[in-house]
Parts: sequence; structure tokens; C-alpha cells
Amino acid sequence: MTSRLALSLSLLAVIGGGCVTSGEGEKMQADIAKLRERVDTMDRRDADINEQVARLKSVLEEATNLLKRNSTDLGGKVAKNESDLAAVTGQLEEARHLLDELQRKVAEQQGRLDGIASTTNRIVDTVAPTIPDDKETLWREAQSRMNSGRRDDGRRFYSAFIQRFPQDARAPQARIALGQSYATEGKHTQAAAEFQKVLDSYKSSPEVPEAMWLLGQSFVELKFCSDARVLLQDLERRYPRSSRVKDAKVKLRELQKIARDKRLCTS
Repeated sequence: MTSRLALSLSLLAVIGGGCVTSGEGEKMQADIAKLRERVDTMDRRDADINEQVARLKSVLEEATNLLKRNSTDLGGKVAKNESDLAAVTGQLEEARHLLDELQRKVAEQQGRLDGIASTTNRIVDTVAPTIPDDKETLWREAQSRMNSGRRDDGRRFYSAFIQRFPQDARAPQARIALGQSYATEGKHTQAAAEFQKVLDSYKSSPEVPEAMWLLGQSFVELKFCSDARVLLQDLERRYPRSSRVKDAKVKLRELQKIARDKRLCTS
């Protein structure tokens, strides 16, 4: 590209060395004007090649000025050597070729930038996905992400659902889903906190028996055996028709057996 610019710069010497006819001068000025317009477009579109475009613009600007100066005394110099005109035409063709190359490179760079932008958007959506505004979409996305094992994303979506729609009937389910995700990772303190929030904030919801059962499980994992026993007994008493009552009875018998084992029960 540098060699082509150098070749284009020699255009000045050719034009400066003689005159052209009026018609030829006008055509060359029109060609130069078109080239300058294309250069201006390139200048705006791509910062990486601004320096080369500026140099080419300078060549074309000086060529225009020389043509204007030469046109003032065309009357006495019409019979100019045609070889000079051919040389000028050749230089203009080189300039056009150079601009075509610059435009091609701009297009390639734009394509790469578009690809980078697309990849960046995918990465951003993976690292910090956009939370949907629509309630139903948000709920579906929370379920989908949690079920597919993307627990961090699932927790973000479920937490957003609870924050935005705390009175929705599915809010207790969202709390339970959060707690279960923590329990799956062995984070039983965080899990217990989520299950407790169901009992505190949604006392009349149908998810309360499930939350009590899961909280009891977390207490067992945390070795709070006496707390687990009290909670499961309360579950039996308050919700005798719950499907979790049978599980609670089994767990209570297990707790009775391990109650004195300090390795399994600290309280």
C-alpha cells in the first residue's frame, strides 16, 4: 500500500510538468472530485487507515489545485504532449485502485468488528444475562436455567421474579427452588434461610409443608437435630394430610437413633 501511495504522489510531478486541454482538465477534476468523495467516506468509517486516507486526500487536493492553475493559460498550451496526459491518467487509475483496496480493508475490518460485537454479546448474555421484563418469560427462563444446571443464572432469575412479583402465587415456589439449588451445592445454611423465608412470608401458601420438610432436612445436614425434630413434629401436627408426613415420620425415627451421636448431632 505504501508503494502505491508513493506512486500516486508522483501525480503531482506529472501534472506540474505541463498543461492539459480544457475538456481533459474538466474530466480529470471530475475524477478527482469523485475520488475525494470516496476518500471522505473512508476517512469517516475507519480510524485505522485515516493516516493513509489523509495522505491520499492531500495528493488529490494538490492535483486539483495544479489543474486549476494550469487551466488559466490553456489557450496558449493546448497542444500538450499526449504522453503526459496518459501518465496522469495512469496515476489516477492507481489512485482509484488504492481506494478500492482501502475500501476492501474497511469492509473486512467492519466484518471483524461485527463478529467481535456478536461474540461479545453472547459472552455478556452468558456471564450476566439480561433479565426479561415480562413476568411469564422471566418465570420460564428461571425454570429453564435452573433445570439445565445453570444454578447461578437460575438463582438470579428466581430472585428477580420474587423481587418484582412478591405477591405472585409462584413466589414461594421460587424461594423453594433457590433453597434447593443451595442444598444441591452443599450450602445448607443458605438453603435453610430460603426455606425459612417461605414460612415467614407465605404462611398460608400451599408450599409451606414442603418448605418445612426441606428446612428440616437442612437442619439435619447442619447437625441441628433437635431443631429438625421439633420442625418435623410440627409438620405432622399442622398438616396431617400432607404427602410429606410419611417422610417426616421416617426422618423422626432416624433422628431418634442418632440423637446422642455428637458426630451427627450437635444440638
